[in-house]
Amino acid sequence: MWFLVVGIFACSASLNDAQYLLGLAEGEVCSDRSEGQWICTAHKQCTHVDLKVMRPTICSFKGKLPIICCPPKKKMSKAEMSCLRYIAEIPCPIKISIPGVHIAVVGGKESKSKTQRHMRQTAENDTEELPPPSIVGGQPAPSRKHREMALIGYGPKNNIDWRCGGSLVSELWVLSAAHCTNTADSGPAAWARLGELDHSTNNDDARPQDQRIVQRINHPQYKEPLKYHDIALYKLESRVLFDQYVAPICLHTAFDIDEPKGTVVGWGRTDFADDVSSRLMEVDITLIDNPECRRLYGSNDPTAPRGIERLTMLCAGEKEGGKDACIGDSGGPMVINQPGSCLKKQVGITSFGRDCGLPNSPGIYTRVSSYVGWIESIVWP
Repeated sequence: MWFLVVGIFACSASLNDAQYLLGLAEGEVCSDRSEGQWICTAHKQCTHVDLKVMRPTICSFKGKLPIICCPPKKKMSKAEMSCLRYIAEIPCPIKISIPGVHIAVVGGKESKSKTQRHMRQTAENDTEELPPPSIVGGQPAPSRKHREMALIGYGPKNNIDWRCGGSLVSELWVLSAAHCTNTADSGPAAWARLGELDHSTNNDDARPQDQRIVQRINHPQYKEPLKYHDIALYKLESRVLFDQYVAPICLHTAFDIDEPKGTVVGWGRTDFADDVSSRLMEVDITLIDNPECRRLYGSNDPTAPRGIERLTMLCAGEKEGGKDACIGDSGGPMVINQPGSCLKKQVGITSFGRDCGLPNSPGIYTRVSSYVGWIESIVWP
């Protein structure tokens, strides 16, 4: 009897001190919850959960092996499935270094004539100076690093005014900020340019393609001039062909972000009155927790009367100042790296800020994970 007690205790201890036996056999339902039925399963078969964290209840024993109450496998979201498809199907640019020349090809598919033309253009402009950074404390983004980026333009085709940014999330849809959807002087968002690097020259390492925006959908809870739910989707006129210059971004679906910093990308604007940078810029910014952000930002902004909401907003900045996205594109993404993939994962959308680049003046971003369900209902219905 003593040996039996020791055996049960040792096994229970290894499963984080499970408290009691349910007296149920393998295969029986041990719990019925909103997310589905929990089934009594051999602990070695319940591989989709961390048993050290979950502290499972033991249904019974099969010999010396515990049968535990195992939750159903989490159903993968449409956004997560699309991300896996993108990673599997879209190759990364392969960079080839030649002194004075920078070339990137995917799987050797770039034509010889295009490669040679790019070599001539790059060599001719090898001494070209990059424009000064517009994102505070930022730097020019490397070519093809942010293939998800979209420029959002306004006005007629022969005189497009590029004012906002966005990110490509599928072959037909661009994600941006709701406050970018309409302007007082130039009307609604009308154009999306993909595959761009520097829109002031044709001699950069880019292959831009312009798409007409045919549908604009703001989040139903966005109420201008309030800053809450500042997120929108823009439908393109035709499907985008992914290549070494254009690729979609994955969406961060978990609430928590396991990174200390996010990278903000844009062409240098958050306010329509500011000058823009023609060159794509990026800056790494420290994420700030909500209590600290609410303290720093305060509650005196009439456009954010409830303060900075933890569930729908992200906060980022440097306490000492010097780095900010307040002159970066509104609507552009805050991204993090995705291990094992050249495709980025989007955690935020540049929304608003104040006291650009000054100490203790964080920028505010729409928290993408809180809107994945809404995005999926439109992009992947």
